[in-house]
Amino acid sequence: MGFRIIAMAVFPVGAFLLGLFYVDQYRETVFAAELAALARQGETLAKTIGWTDAEHSQLAQREISAETMNQAAQLIASIPDARIRVFQPDGTRLLDSVSAIGLAAPPSAITESPQNHAGWFRLLIDRMAGALSSHEDYPIWDESESAAAASYPGVEAALDGVAGRFIRRDHKGQVVLGVAVPIRNLRVVRGALLLTSSGARIEQDVSAVRFSFFQISLGVLVVTSMISYLLSRWITTPIGQLARAADQVRLANARQITLPQLERRKDEIGELAHGIALMTRELQERARATASFAADVAHEIKNPLTSLRSAVETFDRISDPEQQARLLAVIQSDVMRLDRLISDISAASRLDGDLTAAQYETIDLAHLVAEFVSARRLSFSGLSLVLEGGGAPIYARVAGARIVQILDNLLSNAVSFSRDGGQIIFGISTEAGEAMISVADEGVGIPEAKLGAIFDRFYSERPIGEGFGTHSGLGLSISRQIAHAHGGSMQAVNRKNAEGAVIGAEVRLLLPLAKNAPS
Repeated sequence: MGFRIIAMAVFPVGAFLLGLFYVDQYRETVFAAELAALARQGETLAKTIGWTDAEHSQLAQREISAETMNQAAQLIASIPDARIRVFQPDGTRLLDSVSAIGLAAPPSAITESPQNHAGWFRLLIDRMAGALSSHEDYPIWDESESAAAASYPGVEAALDGVAGRFIRRDHKGQVVLGVAVPIRNLRVVRGALLLTSSGARIEQDVSAVRFSFFQISLGVLVVTSMISYLLSRWITTPIGQLARAADQVRLANARQITLPQLERRKDEIGELAHGIALMTRELQERARATASFAADVAHEIKNPLTSLRSAVETFDRISDPEQQARLLAVIQSDVMRLDRLISDISAASRLDGDLTAAQYETIDLAHLVAEFVSARRLSFSGLSLVLEGGGAPIYARVAGARIVQILDNLLSNAVSFSRDGGQIIFGISTEAGEAMISVADEGVGIPEAKLGAIFDRFYSERPIGEGFGTHSGLGLSISRQIAHAHGGSMQAVNRKNAEGAVIGAEVRLLLPLAKNAPS
């Protein structure tokens, strides 16, 4: 991942750096501008020669007089950076600024010998640019001393009245820019002017620009690479730490794992570290809960198994039919207790998966509780089931079947503590943004120290007179687990009269209200 981050950051700079080797378009644009300037210069000079020649030649004469060229010599000498040749209409060369005026030929190349490492490096860059260039090289033209117009590009066309421009390369490999312009007097072509200039200065300027940008880009590339490397380390190092920690969680079953302290970071990695920390703590809690649940299950199953083994061992040693019948009753009771216990344990172990797959919908809890009370009255004819409240709709987003399961558990618990003919009171209301469903009985209440413990698994304190093992002690624990899955909670309180005496117990289910009522 770190390499990909560096590559993505460096790629634009690297692409620009490679693009510096390909400057053909820039060079051609500069050459075109130089040719345009050269053409304007040539046209001005040609017009001047034409007007001057009009004073020394007859109108019908199609050639340039010597007097004209003598007068134009000073003007030609004022253009030292170009070589000027003048041709008669018959193609013979009349003037060469180098030989006629004694001017030194403009250098066709401005060479720069590499005196240091930078010079060699610049030369290497120029060679690489030449190798990468897709532009076809210019035709070779040897500036010979020939006097014939045919030896010079564009001159014959200029003698026919057509101006032209060209780019050539001399035998030394340097670029030569040239324009051929007809010399006219009133539309009569009296000769041709050839103006050439070296393009070495332009190529040197292009090379200097390329080298300057290359140095800047190389520096930017180095800095970008360093920043990208630091950025990648800043991102990938904590991610690698989190990945190793997650692997340790997997191998060690989330126990005693030390996570890297990254939650203080104010970025996505900090959020990821926080999420992994929460997940690890949740896994640790579940691991402890699973171990505790397994220990509780083993303990609860061991009790009826011990009773069964004792009854079976005793059964073979007695012959009294009455005692054998009592032992068989004990065995049957223990088997039923084991069956009930295993069923409840199976339901509890499947609860997490069932709650995840449950269908949640926004329903009216008041209507749900009213229907539940009405349906259960027939099953508990010896008791009075009363509903208080529930006039206005109370909406919550829940899995309806699971809420009914909680109500069944609370009703079963209340029935076991109620006397014959007693009342079980159901209530439904709202309090502090939550829906509260309560189930109250008229029993002996709950010991104050056990108000929270009754929701623990296998809580064993039961009403006086209830047969041992009638309940598994998982009902309220399962109910609390369902409530937590809905974002709610459960509470247990004792009901008291005006004198402060306990007159029963009340268990409450609190659920968050729905944000929007169903349409």
